[in-house]
Amino acid sequence: MRIKTDASLVMSPVRNSRRDKNMGQKAKISNGVSSEKRLRRVQSSRYGAGRVLVLGLGNILLKDEGIGVHIAQRLQELALADNVEVMDGGTASLDVLLLEPGIEKLVVIDALRAGKEAGTIYKARLKTEERDRLEQFFSGDSRISLHQTGLIDALTIAERMNCAPKEIVIIGIEPKKIDCGLELTDEVKQRIPEIINTVLKEIEDVIHTK
Repeated sequence: MRIKTDASLVMSPVRNSRRDKNMGQKAKISNGVSSEKRLRRVQSSRYGAGRVLVLGLGNILLKDEGIGVHIAQRLQELALADNVEVMDGGTASLDVLLLEPGIEKLVVIDALRAGKEAGTIYKARLKTEERDRLEQFFSGDSRISLHQTGLIDALTIAERMNCAPKEIVIIGIEPKKIDCGLELTDEVKQRIPEIINTVLKEIEDVIHTK
């Protein structure tokens, strides 16, 4: 899978060749590494000197709109490396970014409408200076994250204060229903293991900035 970080920010679906045939098996992404193996690597890896902040966004009262929060809560139950922090952003102010100095990498998990099949996982990475392209990306009517405004505003302020993360990774999940209710739809719920594995890979990977 190729992730573009040039002038045209592209949200690329994460490939899942065994989605329909092996839904009951433990989730694996395209390189075949299971979540359990990925977690052991993250636990043992020092991941350099920088800090990693994983931020789950959403509203758990609106079904699939809360997927980011559900993932953050699952990750908080894992024993991750000391320099990795997972935060449940919910619908609260994202000023929390300003209170977390020294973040090398920010991983944001959120519901994202991009017109694909419900449960599709998207991923895009960008550098801090590409924040304006993120704003352009989110401005389209066909691609909707309900929290893009707060995220962009927080990153703008953080950049002005010279405490913005060097790299930002957006992991979006295509929702099926955004309506009153605490339960995720089956299409989104069954992708949770793979979403977690995708996040763990981002924690494990080195910083992609040059």
